[in-house]
Amino acid sequence: MNSRERVLKVLNHEIPDRVPVDLGSTRTSGISAIAYNKLISELGLKKRLPNMYDVVQQLVYPDHQIRKIFDIDIIDAGQAFIGSRAAWKEFELKDKSRCLVPDRINFTKKDDGSMDVVYKDGTVLGKMPESSLYIDQIFWVYGSLEKIPDVLSEEDFAKELWAYTTPSPGHINIFDDDQAKLFSDCIEKLYKETDYAIMLRFGGNLVESGFGLRGMENYLCDLYMDAKGVNRFLDVLMEGYLSSVSKILELAGKHINILMFADDMGSERAAFFSPDIYRKYFKNRHREMWELIHSKSKCKIFLHSCGSIYELIPDLIDAGLDILNPIQTTAVNMEPDKLKKEFGKDLVFWGGCCDTREVLVKGSPQDVKADVKKRVKILGQNGGLIFNQIHNILADVPPQNIKALFEAARLYGQY
Repeated sequence: MNSRERVLKVLNHEIPDRVPVDLGSTRTSGISAIAYNKLISELGLKKRLPNMYDVVQQLVYPDHQIRKIFDIDIIDAGQAFIGSRAAWKEFELKDKSRCLVPDRINFTKKDDGSMDVVYKDGTVLGKMPESSLYIDQIFWVYGSLEKIPDVLSEEDFAKELWAYTTPSPGHINIFDDDQAKLFSDCIEKLYKETDYAIMLRFGGNLVESGFGLRGMENYLCDLYMDAKGVNRFLDVLMEGYLSSVSKILELAGKHINILMFADDMGSERAAFFSPDIYRKYFKNRHREMWELIHSKSKCKIFLHSCGSIYELIPDLIDAGLDILNPIQTTAVNMEPDKLKKEFGKDLVFWGGCCDTREVLVKGSPQDVKADVKKRVKILGQNGGLIFNQIHNILADVPPQNIKALFEAARLYGQY
């Protein structure tokens, strides 16, 4: 059974030969550049400058060496568009190791040791403080306004930090005929020349786009105090999303296995809003996008949502969700056995196989393996699990623990 066959078995709620393994197929199941460089050294592999495609979280694409060593089964479609070395420039990380970043992104290093991410008009969108390993958003285009404006522009949307730093794979305009052909050809090549299951990050953010453009506090207040503004905002988003996802499916739908959506909807204690609010604004819009995808392709719908979203899961399933990530089992009501019992027949769980906040970063390799064994036994029972830790592997995770993580996947993931 090859990787793609193995993943498709799980996505169709069938039992494969082993639990499929992910590292880096999404920007919520990946590895930071510093941790990656340390891992390469620990393994004694030939050192190449990794491609850091997500500069906010400092995430890199795992190359073929790592994918082979750790039996990785899924690949980010963005790897089809890495392109020539000319599209990337060297970047020094906080530990003085190096990587490549997209040449199109503007960075300004400051005298105080911090670094700014600067939009083309000079607006500073984000800052990496001297004491930090990651970039913080510091500009919200609608953040200072009393409410969502009447007129919403594409140029405003482009000034959101995430939109600027991590747009669609390869920064390709799929509505340009020449670039659309390139998009289609690259995805087809990746599909035919590898046996990985292919994940394409679409986004489709209904909640997080509000956070990114209005600020989290403003947008949560808008949900309760400005229904007309929220609906106007979401209608503009949906027009673009539906057009884009239709074009993606037209160009490459038969070669993509999973489409990734992302909308953080919970804290560690509870969802950010009630099921009623989810139904009022988001459920039917999720349903419209997900039904379109299901009707025009065999792609499965992957949703990343951090936190305690237990009370929203039934509505997400009803809207057409196939896969949930990252399975933040440390949050309230997100215990693995509870989720598996109540939602395992409807959802594939992608992640939840090791606690990244305590065990992976602070524990010993033996602790990591014990944590994996316990979690895989629950979440992987009768299939329905893609192996991955809870969210990204950050810079301070010891390389020995990363090795232990994937060794445990091999040990305990057999059926």
